[in-house]
Amino acid sequence: MAKPRHDLRRARDKIELALFTGAPASGDEVRRLLGALADQVSPAEGARVEELARVAGGQGDRTAYRDTHGVCGVQRFVTAAGAHIYLMKVETFPDHVNNVYLVCDHGRATLYDCGSQMAQSQEELRRAAEVVRNVWGEPLGLDDVKDVVLSHAHIDHFGGVGAWRGKATVHVHEFDARVITRFEERIVTAAIDVRVFLERSGMSDAERAELESMYVFGKQMFVSVPVDRRVEDGDEVNGYPLHHAPGHCPGQICMQVHNVLLTTDHILPRITPHQSPESITPWTGLDHYMIALEKFRHIGGVDLALPGHEEPIPRLSQRIAEIREFHRARLEKVKDECRAEPKNIVQIAASMFGQQLGYGRLLALEEAGAHVEYLARRGELEIANLDDLIKAPNPVLLYRTAAG
Repeated sequence: MAKPRHDLRRARDKIELALFTGAPASGDEVRRLLGALADQVSPAEGARVEELARVAGGQGDRTAYRDTHGVCGVQRFVTAAGAHIYLMKVETFPDHVNNVYLVCDHGRATLYDCGSQMAQSQEELRRAAEVVRNVWGEPLGLDDVKDVVLSHAHIDHFGGVGAWRGKATVHVHEFDARVITRFEERIVTAAIDVRVFLERSGMSDAERAELESMYVFGKQMFVSVPVDRRVEDGDEVNGYPLHHAPGHCPGQICMQVHNVLLTTDHILPRITPHQSPESITPWTGLDHYMIALEKFRHIGGVDLALPGHEEPIPRLSQRIAEIREFHRARLEKVKDECRAEPKNIVQIAASMFGQQLGYGRLLALEEAGAHVEYLARRGELEIANLDDLIKAPNPVLLYRTAAG
């Protein structure tokens, strides 16, 4: 399903860009180019294609379409205090889309995240800025940005930051600054902790070596750059409060623009952010994530949440409750898996996620490991092979559900 969805998005972006910047197209042409793709994705996408076809044919309301769906991946939201927030969908890696935000507020432009370092990502960001200017009529653009806030140190969110060096003040949480300023060092040192985790998980030596190679290869993807300002919880950028939200990433920060909360990957509308054990990276893990999630349930004055991926979240508290329940169910599943007989993390991950390929194997193991870590800290899981820890330097750990 993923590829038709992205094919549809790319094709629709081209048509919307043409239609809303003056190039003619007929309704029948829109249906011919997009109809089959939309049918593969969902009925809702089919209805949107029909609405776009009516706009192309002169029967639909262009402004209503723009305000409802956006144009070329760009949507505008207006805060209670009158700031314009532009959600700009940018394909940061093949078939992987991020939401980058341009905040225009009384003559000042702030960028929240900046896409990846890939050429396509940067090109789509520039295209989005043209849509902001030519379709929405916003006088401010990327050239006016004076502050870039990096939500967290995952490369799809910060990889393009080199383009802003010397042009704007770059803000990042102090726990994530090292990743950006010493990226190569961070990858290599983290790989050591990944190795220990994989050895304890029960993965074969050959598979472990393959995943380690994939992990370390990532150090070639980004050239370290300095940052201008290290921030912490409660700091502000242009009057917008920054809220530390660890768990998915140590230094993840959400930014509140009046009554709108930019939640990056902390709270997403359809999926839950990836978790990895704190044994690999401090301030990750399910413990920190759940604590931060509860914190956001009590933030007042928020009417809308805008995430780092997917669609806006109109009911933040409801979504938080859904995520908490999801993780509770997953924790119960882990306990059920370890009740009949002790299991290692490879076995637990296989039961939770099935067979995974490529880098997905590491993600599945980390996700399982984060839930095992959470339960073990609370005494709900126990190590079944304690004697092995005495005999070997780094043995495979077997977990069983604790009695009582």
